[in-house]
Amino acid sequence: MSRKILILEDNEKLATYYSKLLKEADFEVAHVQNSTAFLNKYPEFQPSVILLDIKLNNSKLNGLQVFEELVKRNKCDAKVIVLSGEATRSEIAHAMKLGAHTFIEKTGDFNVDKFLSDVRAANQLREQEEIAKELLQEKRNLTRSFLEQYPFIGESRKIKELKKEILRYAQVEVDVLILGDTGTGKEVVGNHLYWHSKRAGKPFVKMNAGGLPESLVDSELFGHKKGSFTDALYDKKGYFEQADGGYLFLDEIASITLPIQAKILRAIENKEIRVIGGTSKKVDIKLMFASNKDLKRLVKEKEMRKDLYYRIARNVIFVPPLYERENDIILLLDYFFTKHSKEFGAFLDFDLYKIKDKLFQYSWPGNVRELSSFCENLLIRYNIIDNDVIVEEINNKISGKFYKDDNSLFKLLQQKKLSDGLDAFEKKYLQYHLAMNDGNMNRTAEKIGIERTTLYRKLKK
Repeated sequence: MSRKILILEDNEKLATYYSKLLKEADFEVAHVQNSTAFLNKYPEFQPSVILLDIKLNNSKLNGLQVFEELVKRNKCDAKVIVLSGEATRSEIAHAMKLGAHTFIEKTGDFNVDKFLSDVRAANQLREQEEIAKELLQEKRNLTRSFLEQYPFIGESRKIKELKKEILRYAQVEVDVLILGDTGTGKEVVGNHLYWHSKRAGKPFVKMNAGGLPESLVDSELFGHKKGSFTDALYDKKGYFEQADGGYLFLDEIASITLPIQAKILRAIENKEIRVIGGTSKKVDIKLMFASNKDLKRLVKEKEMRKDLYYRIARNVIFVPPLYERENDIILLLDYFFTKHSKEFGAFLDFDLYKIKDKLFQYSWPGNVRELSSFCENLLIRYNIIDNDVIVEEINNKISGKFYKDDNSLFKLLQQKKLSDGLDAFEKKYLQYHLAMNDGNMNRTAEKIGIERTTLYRKLKK
């Protein structure tokens, strides 16, 4: 870091004295006697601290006018220490208003230790500002790189409103609840909130609560000490502690048991966790909770704590389903096809706006995730992706699933036999929930409340 001091002082003896003291303190020093020489020297020398005399003889500008000129040019990065034995109170006040670091009187009882202490403090502050500026630029570069790699695709009215909402919550740094159907992009929302916040670059820890056995959730969240239970073979730092200083993203919050919900509530309110087999620890984190469930209903059914719900539901972000996002379907299809086409070597020859009505006819129950999988699947199976291929594949989807504005229910009611109607409904019901769960048999069986073997048997039928 720079340790350069530029002195503007018309008294040669005083300037030499200051220079000697500063050089002995390991500073690099330059000295000029008038405003013209100073304004020429400043951009070349780039000092971290300026010692500025207000009263100058044989100078076009006095010290205050030099200071004003630097401020006007927006080039006053250095810390300014004003020196004068004759300055008036108004001149000193004006210098401080311009941004002077401090004021040193040139009197007979000049204190060397205080002089050096003031210069060191000013230089240290300048160094800290430089480090902060570099970190800010690094954060901007990281944010730009992330946003280029993971863009938030969408120009619909609802997505524009969502983006504004994300920016508002990112600036105030509060705990947030992100709600939306499966596949709508709740994690994408969390990523963008994090990268636009003041905590970007600090820890960002994600946990899918629904993907962990109930017995491990406590340990994963809060950590444990070696020997605290049978399989605790070493100390483990939990997600709350890993996220200290940053954000913790808890997906499928409704899957967490009531006793663990109580611990999470205490951690939120007290900013403190208790490690299993250990002591309490303070943590500085912000939380993002995500869910595709109706949490109010879960509170009524006593599957979620009321106090936790009302604590995390203060700041809610709703992610709209894909069928409400107008032309975003076209933008997203174009993005996913283009993104993956090089990987699979397929040729793209489509005009999505010409098949717009067909794209909107299907409801995309799996939302953006289903759309991405749809593009990837076509790129694997076809060498050329054109309008005919896309329309044919969407027709295949429509033939077996619920879609917007279709009359599936009416058709079911027209079945002559009750058994035929029930079978047709069950088929559509299972196809719909498989799509919502990306074809995952275990998750589908769990969501609809049947055994996996039963699901296999029904699908075979």
